[in-house]
Amino acid sequence: MNRVSTYYFRTVRIALIHYRLLRKGGLETRLFNYLNYYSSKGHEVHLIVSKIDADVVIPSSVQIHQVNLKGVPKPIRMWFFNKGLKSIMDKNSFDLSVSLGRTSHQNLVMCPGTHLGYMKALNFRFQGPIDRMNVYLDKLAYRDSKLVLAASEQIKDELMHYAHVSESKIRVLYPPTDVNRFNQSGIKRKGDWRAKYGFSKTKKSLLFVTTGNHLKGYDFLLNLMAKLVDEPIELIIAGVKPIHTELKNVKYVGYSENVNELMWAADALVHPAKYEAYAQVVSEALLCGLPVVVSHMVGAKSVVSEDVGIVVSSFNEDLWLSAMKEVLNQTWFIDVNFAQRHELTVEQHCERILELGRSI
Repeated sequence: MNRVSTYYFRTVRIALIHYRLLRKGGLETRLFNYLNYYSSKGHEVHLIVSKIDADVVIPSSVQIHQVNLKGVPKPIRMWFFNKGLKSIMDKNSFDLSVSLGRTSHQNLVMCPGTHLGYMKALNFRFQGPIDRMNVYLDKLAYRDSKLVLAASEQIKDELMHYAHVSESKIRVLYPPTDVNRFNQSGIKRKGDWRAKYGFSKTKKSLLFVTTGNHLKGYDFLLNLMAKLVDEPIELIIAGVKPIHTELKNVKYVGYSENVNELMWAADALVHPAKYEAYAQVVSEALLCGLPVVVSHMVGAKSVVSEDVGIVVSSFNEDLWLSAMKEVLNQTWFIDVNFAQRHELTVEQHCERILELGRSI
C-alpha cells in the first residue's frame, strides 16, 4: 500500500524517536501518550530509543529498535544516537517519523525548547563544548525536518529569532494533557482533599509543583512567602524536597502520583519559572479548575487569559505579591471544556500530528 492510500485509510506505519524512555518528565509522558494512543487506533507503531528503564511498560504491539550506546561517554551520546538513528531509518520505510529530541533523520521534530533560547534567557554568554554540540544538533534537527513543532508561541519566536527557522516551517502544537485524570470532577470534594493532605483550615493555599530544577523559581518563591508571613496564605510544595526554610507558611507534602487531588485542594497554582518552554503543570491545573499565576517566561502563558489566571510581566517582587493576593481573592470561572477549546487533549494532539504528516 503506498503512502497516500495508507494515510487515506488512516493506518500509519509511524516511528517515534526519543533518546531514552524513563518513567518521568514531560517529554516521556508525551511519548507514552503517543505509544498508547496510536497503538489503540491500530497503527503500526515503532519506537526508536537508546535505552528503556526496567519499570517502563510499553504496549505489546509496539516494535522496538534500540541504538546501542554502550561504552559511549555520556556527554556525546546524543551525537552517536543521531548517527545510529540514520542507520535504522535507512533500513526501514515509515509513513511518518516523529522525533522528540535533537535528531535529524525524521519528518517532524518536536521542539520542547531551544538551547540558545535557554542560554539567552539565563544570560549565559559562554558556550562550552556540550552547549555548542547541543546548538549544532538543534540546527541539524530544524534544517533536516520537514516541519518543526514548537511547544508554544514563545518557542516559535525563539526558533525564528535565534535559530533562523522559516515561519512557514513551524507549527505550534501544545503538549497534550490527560483529561481523564485532569478535570473538574473532584472540585466538589475540595474539603476532603484539603484534609487528606493537611492543608490549612484558615488560610488560602497556593500550590507549587516542582522537580527541583533551578529554573522553576524556587528561591524567588520562598523570598515572596517570607513577605507574606502575616497574611492568611500558605504555600504547598509538591515534588522534590524543598530548599531548607523555617518559614511557617510553607508546607512540603512530598512527591505525589495524584497531583490532580492537590490541584482540587488548592486555591491557586503559582509557577514563577525563570524559563520554561511550555509548563504542562499550568494546563493541568486549569483543566482541574484551578486558577494560575505564571511568569512571562512560561510558554503556557499563551493559554492563560484574564478569566483563568494572571501572567506577571516581570520578576518584580511587588508585582508578584500583588498577583498572588489577587488570584486568591478573585472569583474565577474556568470552562469545563478548557482542554477541548485549546486543543490540549491527547486525541486532538495525536490526530494533529497525523494531519501534519499527511500535509507533507
